[in-house]
Amino acid sequence: MPRLRTRPVRDGDDIRAFFDAIAREYHECHGDADRLLAYRLALARRLLAPVLGGTLLEIGCGPGTHLFGLAGDFATAIGADLSPAMIEVAERIRRTHRRAAHIALYIEAAERLAPIEDESVDAVLCVGAFEHMPAKAAVLAQVQRVLRPGGRFACLTLNGDALWYRQLASRLGYEVRHLSSDRFVGTAEMQALLAGAGLALAESGYWRFVARGDMPAWTARCLQWLDALGAVWRPGLFRGGLYVCAEKQQAVRADAASRPFARKETVAAARIVQPVRRASRSSW
Repeated sequence: MPRLRTRPVRDGDDIRAFFDAIAREYHECHGDADRLLAYRLALARRLLAPVLGGTLLEIGCGPGTHLFGLAGDFATAIGADLSPAMIEVAERIRRTHRRAAHIALYIEAAERLAPIEDESVDAVLCVGAFEHMPAKAAVLAQVQRVLRPGGRFACLTLNGDALWYRQLASRLGYEVRHLSSDRFVGTAEMQALLAGAGLALAESGYWRFVARGDMPAWTARCLQWLDALGAVWRPGLFRGGLYVCAEKQQAVRADAASRPFARKETVAAARIVQPVRRASRSSW
C-alpha cells in the first residue's frame, strides 16, 4: 500500500473536484467494510436515539452509505454533499432502496444548506466528513439553524489530539491529510466550536478508527495496537476517532418561563422533500 500524499487545494472547487474524481470508485479501504459500517451505524443510532423516527439530515453524505443504513430508523432521510458525482452515485442507490420515496438528496455544501428550511430536521449526522470541511464554524451554524429545538447533531470525525496525528506521523515522514485544506480537531476545540454555534454538548468520546488504507501494512498494524490500547487506557491520546453529540436547546418563551407547569408545544412533522434537487454552488 503506497503512502498517502496530500493534494494541494486552493478553494471549494478543488475540494469538489477531488471528491467528484473518486466518487465512482469510492469504497471502504480501512478494513472490513460491513463490520466497520455496522459499528458506525450502531454508534450513530445510540447518539441519535432520542430523535429516531423524525427527520434525518446527513451532511457530507458522499454516496449515502450511512444515510441509507439509517433510513429505516427515520420517517424522512435527507442527504447533502457538495460533490455532484457523489450525489449521482447515491441517487442510483436511492432508486432501488425500499424507502426511496422517503429519501431526498441535494447537491449542496454543508456551509450553506440552502434547500433545508429553518428548524426542519430532528437529527443531523456527519461521518468522516467534518475534517474535510474548511469553514467548520459555518457548518455548525447551519446545523444549529436547521435543527428543531431538542434536535441532535452527531459527528464522527478524526481525533486531532491523537498521538499519531499530532506527533508520530510527521516524525516518521507520513502525511495524514488527503487535502491540504483538511484539518483534524481535538476535543477542546470541538467543544468550543459547538458552544460558539449555540449547541449544547450532550456526549463526547472516542471511536475506533485506523486509516489502514493510507499507509503500508506494518504501520497500520502498529496503529491498530495503539487504538486497542486506547480502548482501555488514555483514549484521547491513542484512539483515532473522536465523536460528539450535541443538542439544540429548547427555546424558553418569556411568558412560559414564569409558569412552572407551562405546556410543551408540539413540533409539526416535516414535509417530505422530493428526491434530488440541485442547489446553488457554494462560494466557500
